[in-house]
Amino acid sequence: MRDGFLKIGLLPAILILIMIAFEPPGVSLPSLTAAVIHECGHLFAARLLKIELRSLDIGPLGATIRTRGSLISYGCEWLLCAAGPAANLASGAAAYMIFHGSKRFTPGGTAFGFCSVSLMLALLNLLPVEGFDGGRMLYAAVGSLAGPRAARGLLSFCSVISLCGLWMLSVYLLLRWGASLSLFIFSASVFCRVFIESDEHGGI
Repeated sequence: MRDGFLKIGLLPAILILIMIAFEPPGVSLPSLTAAVIHECGHLFAARLLKIELRSLDIGPLGATIRTRGSLISYGCEWLLCAAGPAANLASGAAAYMIFHGSKRFTPGGTAFGFCSVSLMLALLNLLPVEGFDGGRMLYAAVGSLAGPRAARGLLSFCSVISLCGLWMLSVYLLLRWGASLSLFIFSASVFCRVFIESDEHGGI
């Protein structure tokens, strides 16, 4: 990779260090590994599609891959975005087939944690929310059929519905089991990023 390709902000760097320092290895190691695999899926797809990349920016809510030069086609955009979740699903399935039935594949084990995080990361990124892989895939699919204006309108609508769903789920879990405050905060953060930086495209 060229010099300066990977860019990471101060806040995400601090969050990663906190995770490594304070979270048990069964949580931090699978989470970081799944995140790296996700981004490698995007990078591998970009190489296959011969898309020239400008930078990989690591932010508080995930990573953003920025392309260089002219805009890519809707088809290439869809494939590039789908590659990240696909890499998570494939690696999670591989880990399941290899470690299922072993001691590592028990709650608290690294293999179990990796499979769980990989599945959650893939599903989260496939949500039709602006800035997520699923949102970009929806925009590319609708844009190729009905044009960018229709794609933008549908994506904005789906983003609001999806984020409201996450909020309601987090409130329910918080009231029922006293958990998922982090999910509520995450949803609020994503909402801010989506509607304050609505002109940017990114992926988690």
